[in-house]
Amino acid sequence: MKNQKDLNSWGILIDEIPPEGLVINFEHFEPLEGDFKILKPFAGQIKIKRLGYQVEVKGFLKGSLELVCDRCLEAYEFPIEETFEVLLLPRKSLNIEEEKELEQEEMEVSFYEESFISFYNILMEEIILALPFRNLCQVDCKGLCPNCGVNLNKEKCQCKIFKKTSPFAVLKDLLSKGENTVIKEG
Repeated sequence: MKNQKDLNSWGILIDEIPPEGLVINFEHFEPLEGDFKILKPFAGQIKIKRLGYQVEVKGFLKGSLELVCDRCLEAYEFPIEETFEVLLLPRKSLNIEEEKELEQEEMEVSFYEESFISFYNILMEEIILALPFRNLCQVDCKGLCPNCGVNLNKEKCQCKIFKKTSPFAVLKDLLSKGENTVIKEG
């Protein structure tokens, strides 16, 4: 699995899946797509069982990526250890002519094309689903000083604290001066 062509062809035809199913162990899986750096290549297992035209896929993967914190812009290690279960259906069974709301059990369905199950696509989907919505190096990351750019997790900046003034501060002052004052329109 050295280049994209090799990874895209990593899979199996439906007709080649034996009736008892198939177990694929993998090591050193390093996806070539995405905006992330792989720190520890992924390893794991995929179990495939054919149920007519449907294919049941169960497995797990473990590895780690380098992500960049959204607040302080520092790189950090993000470990991924996921167990997954997906039902694969032929893409031609997908009725895309009408819009419909998906049921919970339909959320874990994916599709294959032309009787080929791509292990690469399954694993890439699971890695992407495991990524956090917001990349944070730590839950209480303080981020960067908006004035001087210092990483507030590492040092305290020497900037003066500026109090933001709200355009509604005038209304607050009016209310605090006379709570019983009624403002008349006119």
